[in-house]
Amino acid sequence: MFEIKECKSKGGYTVKPLNNLKLDFAKIKKNFKIIFDSPIALVIQEDGVEIVIHKYGELLVKKCKDLKKIEALAKKVYA
Repeated sequence: MFEIKECKSKGGYTVKPLNNLKLDFAKIKKNFKIIFDSPIALVIQEDGVEIVIHKYGELLVKKCKDLKKIEALAKKVYA
């Protein structure tokens, strides 16, 4: 599970897993359109939404205010 909070400093929403995890970037790269790629973070685009994915599991969702859509996208990233 995860929590979604509005990020006032970065103008989007943060999604943080409740448990520690390390994301499999290779798997994510196969399933999403990659905008930026580095060893510690990815930037993807899905359904017009930009998501910064940190290796340790935190997501920064930009260009979306629909919490249900953010939740669905987070579940897809974490799957």
